[in-house]
Amino acid sequence: MFSKLGKNLTVMNKNLITSLLLLCTLYFSCSKSKQPGPQDAGTNTIKITLVSGSGQTDTVGQTLLSPIVIKVTQNGAPVSGYTVQFTGSGCNSDRVDLASSKSDGTISYNWSLAGDIGPQTLKAYAINSQNIKVDSVTAMGTGVAPGSGRHYSACSVQLGYMPTSFCKLSTGRLFVSYGGLELRYSDDNGASWNLVASLGKTHNLQFVLSSPTDELFAFSVGDGIFYSSDAGATWTIINANPFNIQGPFSAVCTPSGKLLVADGETINISLDKGKTWAAPAASFGDTQIGSPTEDKNGSLYVVGEETQTIFKSTDNGVTWTIPHPTERDFAIYVDNNNTFYRSTTGGGIYISKDNGVTYTQLVNAPNELIENMSVQSDGNFYYDLLVKGLYVVKGTNQAQHLDDNESSVPTVYILSKNNNIVYSSFTPYINYYPL
Repeated sequence: MFSKLGKNLTVMNKNLITSLLLLCTLYFSCSKSKQPGPQDAGTNTIKITLVSGSGQTDTVGQTLLSPIVIKVTQNGAPVSGYTVQFTGSGCNSDRVDLASSKSDGTISYNWSLAGDIGPQTLKAYAINSQNIKVDSVTAMGTGVAPGSGRHYSACSVQLGYMPTSFCKLSTGRLFVSYGGLELRYSDDNGASWNLVASLGKTHNLQFVLSSPTDELFAFSVGDGIFYSSDAGATWTIINANPFNIQGPFSAVCTPSGKLLVADGETINISLDKGKTWAAPAASFGDTQIGSPTEDKNGSLYVVGEETQTIFKSTDNGVTWTIPHPTERDFAIYVDNNNTFYRSTTGGGIYISKDNGVTYTQLVNAPNELIENMSVQSDGNFYYDLLVKGLYVVKGTNQAQHLDDNESSVPTVYILSKNNNIVYSSFTPYINYYPL
């Protein structure tokens, strides 16, 4: 009996050992198959870390003194040429900047703070070849309120573009075009700028105008003219490419509601809010047209900038005459009170209060190129002196130099509802300060 029992136990032990060996084989085989293969090592092991720059404090809109430095690694080793996306908070949230890591795996990002006073964030995402965010890191910053003097507007930098026009609604909302892919607006007197999301970033928008009744007209290369009657919340195309929108551009919506667009050597005129346009029958010769304006009688004026000649039309652009054939004029402007302003290359700026019949000198500036003249909402007269910047004339006082502009690109500007002067200069920012 013992012998038989021992024999049975021996058989059972052999079966048990065989079963255990089989289970072990299956276990280690399955465990091995769960190890990550080389095909996904690049995705699962990419890491992005914050090296330096977080925790800084500066004025809202200002670029932080030290860049935000991040590093991309794979299995602890630096990765070169890896794509990283940067997106900030506040009015920076619609901006997406891409950069590639250097040979040591690092990227330095110059962070311009948004307009929010207090904590702000900047997110950096590592983006793989399938455009998937595989890791991220957050940098912190603190914005403080601006003091007196000139400041940079928050979220106003559009890399590669300069502002081409400003306009304002009766509510005080400001709009700016960059001659690029977007419009931006400001509800805080130019201190910060937000994307006009209803237009997005897919249109080549050259210029924006507002009418006396708060209508908006945005001129887009390839699309035509966008129109909004609700402060930019919604837009429709009212005319598809009525003329060559791309190129040197100056435009105005007159007090009577006419749209005048000087585009190269042509002046385009619309009497029905952009639905139809008529180019003039007359030729201005080989000269760029600028300074479109209208007087209270409905007469239109433009300037041939190379020939330095003022042209006048009393029939909505069908025919044109030269009211000052012996003068060398560089720009003309008529304000809402029907006061005429002419800039001449010989003596500066001249003013007329009798419908342009007689003029007296307002600003003595011989041999200077003065353009972009306007009377702003404070009742003062402003102008741009090419390569020297922005000036204001208050009453009969001498012209006051507001800011330098070392660029040959004209200064565009507007006065905000609280009397901030908001303008472009040789920096990529929009600038502002209270007058």
